[in-house]
Amino acid sequence: MPTHAPALRDAEYAPGSVGDIFRLIRSDRATSRSALARHTGLSPSTVGIRVDALQRLGLVAEDGEQESRGGRRAKRLHVSREAGWVAAIDFGANHLDIAVADLDGRFLVQTAHPAVEEQEPGAVVALMWQRVVEASAAASVEMSGLRGIAVSLPAPIEYPTGRVVFPSFMPSWHNVSLPSLFADFTDAPVLVENDANLIALAETAPAGRDHLLAVVLGMRIGSGIVTEGRLQRGFNGAAGEISHTSAGGEPAISCVCGLDDCLESVASGGAIAAKLAAAGYDVSSVSDVIRLGRTADPVVVAALREAGTRIGTVLASVVNFFNPQRVVLGGTMSASAPLVAAIRAELFNRCLPIAAHDLDVSAADDPASAGLRGAVKLALEEALAPARIDELARIEAQTTQTAQPA
Repeated sequence: MPTHAPALRDAEYAPGSVGDIFRLIRSDRATSRSALARHTGLSPSTVGIRVDALQRLGLVAEDGEQESRGGRRAKRLHVSREAGWVAAIDFGANHLDIAVADLDGRFLVQTAHPAVEEQEPGAVVALMWQRVVEASAAASVEMSGLRGIAVSLPAPIEYPTGRVVFPSFMPSWHNVSLPSLFADFTDAPVLVENDANLIALAETAPAGRDHLLAVVLGMRIGSGIVTEGRLQRGFNGAAGEISHTSAGGEPAISCVCGLDDCLESVASGGAIAAKLAAAGYDVSSVSDVIRLGRTADPVVVAALREAGTRIGTVLASVVNFFNPQRVVLGGTMSASAPLVAAIRAELFNRCLPIAAHDLDVSAADDPASAGLRGAVKLALEEALAPARIDELARIEAQTTQTAQPA
């Protein structure tokens, strides 16, 4: 399907359709023909027709035996790992990371590459594609099996078009459509998402009912929102853009939003680095800020605590409004103990008791891979969306009918 086609992961589908049956198998809600019949209320013969269609598409395998419920043991249905793969791209100011995963979400290969100097967007997409091809070779998978790509960017992303909107670290990318640029290389669906949203997605439990706020603390600050286990983007993708909230204080860097005292300009990793550099410290990246913070230098610790207090103040308003169960901290700066301690202190000092009572504030599970894990989830949601599987089954049935002799 062309990359500019509308996303299908949220499209409606018919209960009991081939795509719905695949959804149940993939989520482990029903993993045998008999279980599918019980779950959907369909007749065993109808379930058999749906499962047979999935097997013809190469999406489902049936092997092994499940625990007996009294009678013949049922064979287990599961997603075929040989049915294809997806790619995840995590692109930031200081990194370009790639992952290749099978249709169960299991990483086959994960590679890390140095920062990409600012270039024309088409050239960067060409480099991304080259890295995906290299990763596919390392994973020993055929390019013909690519079913989808998801790209993580530290920028506001218009939903559902995937258009980049005023990115702080690469301003020339404003209005760029990465899916359209990837169309020169692949017909697989390409999705582009804000990095904080993908970390939120990575931290969401499978089939969970999470209410969480994921916060990226890096060169910039961003957040992603999950309610009832679903990522919330707002009307057109701007939900969670807390970095452009007025936070008071003296700005250390400029921001595309135009506010002199937005959170990004006064408290982001980039702002802290700029303040320390102005004070005479040898700082060129947020990693340097983390390193200096571990020396217990009072000037550095004071800068980190001030930034954490301002971040915590803004987050407290969000927590009072949204009432999440978890606040997950990700990004490079989440490794700074003074920064995180100040954020936590301000959160619990300013949040309503009912909002703070059971609030869990913790680091992301494996922060270094969170963006890639979220991107793999997103790519699979699109590549294996019930509406997409229904369309594939319809095309396969029409092809079979046409091939049959009259």
